[in-house]
Amino acid sequence: MTTIDTIAISGDLLWLNRNEKVRVAANLKRALNGAPQVQQTAIPAGHAMTLGTKDGWIARSEFEQLQAHAASTLTAFTLAHEGTNYNVIWDNTQGASITGEDVFDEVAGYPQLTNVTLKFLTM
Repeated sequence: MTTIDTIAISGDLLWLNRNEKVRVAANLKRALNGAPQVQQTAIPAGHAMTLGTKDGWIARSEFEQLQAHAASTLTAFTLAHEGTNYNVIWDNTQGASITGEDVFDEVAGYPQLTNVTLKFLTM
């Protein structure tokens, strides 16, 4: 189960970019004699974290709660995922931090389900 700040998500959220973290920042310059000068440092925070339902879904009502949270919470909050707590902010640096696509149109009172992608930055 995943909890985003105070919002408990009933559906399964997958960590879509778990293995794509850039853990070291580096740059390369050439000295006047052509020798490479490499500077490297570990990146302790600011990692992009993308959670999503992939081919699953969450209830539309939960998605709307998350949209409201992303629009109103501009400071750090706690994300509890797979037994670990992360201090995160919504990642608004490259477009929308939360996107969704309805799985079906609402028909005859059946609940709407939404396939979601949520973007965070660790703090």
